[in-house]
Amino acid sequence: MIRDSFCDLRDDTGTVVFQGWRCVNCGEVVDAVVLAHRRNHPEGPYRGKTRDRRGWERLAVV
Repeated sequence: MIRDSFCDLRDDTGTVVFQGWRCVNCGEVVDAVVLAHRRNHPEGPYRGKTRDRRGWERLAVV
């Protein structure tokens, strides 16, 4: 891992340039936000609503 500077033009917090770590082998980027999300992950698997394909099929048929 090497320390690197990154530019995120789509960031809505006002911070365009941030510091992080980049793996020279695989290219993974790790910064403070990534580490916070990994520490505060939910206990179990995500059980959100899935997409209803039948809704899209009804729109295509009509």
